[in-house]
Amino acid sequence: MHRIRTASLVALAVAVLLVAVAIIAAPAHAAVATAKAPPIVKKYIRFGPGRKAQMADYSQHHYRQHTYLLTNPKAIVLHHTDGADWQSAWYTFDNNTAYNGEKPGVSAQFIIAKDGTIYQLMPLSYRARHCIGMNWKSFGIEFCQESAGHSGHWMDQQILNRPRQVGAGLKLVRYLQARFGIKTSDVVGHATANGSRFFMDKTGAKNAAGDWFSAELSKFRARL
Repeated sequence: MHRIRTASLVALAVAVLLVAVAIIAAPAHAAVATAKAPPIVKKYIRFGPGRKAQMADYSQHHYRQHTYLLTNPKAIVLHHTDGADWQSAWYTFDNNTAYNGEKPGVSAQFIIAKDGTIYQLMPLSYRARHCIGMNWKSFGIEFCQESAGHSGHWMDQQILNRPRQVGAGLKLVRYLQARFGIKTSDVVGHATANGSRFFMDKTGAKNAAGDWFSAELSKFRARL
């Protein structure tokens, strides 16, 4: 009986030790890795054969990759729309108007309205033209916010101070991180994207954007 009790105590001690080791060894992003998908409203823009061909040609020109497909995404780029409502941004993206003399027009995979509603604009396997040098490797998330004559810093601060909107953004980013293995350091702002390790543009083009500079981006990352 004494031997049986001793063996049981040893087994229990070993089990406790293994649990402790597992906890210590768990990655810092373990909470992110278990993130669930937030509520998402799918409202796709038109992305038919013509736009797919345009995206493939754009990708060939800028990335030397003739495809419209987004494979193995490893970054997220934050934007603001410079508009108060999600509908105006959606129609802009849907219209597919040439930008800088080149098609497809600008777009993003997601828009987040001020009330926190998340709209998905295309399948996650499609590339969106949202950020120079990053469209081949990233998702674009647009937060609704008008400028009202203020700076990009002010605009992003309004988003950060709007609990439902920024909360939805954080949930969406955590979900994408968990699903695609995206590091927090690879969540960038449009204004900081040129410094991303994934930035690549074969034409030499660079971003000159005013949304999500380092100061506001750091505040967003700290909440992930």
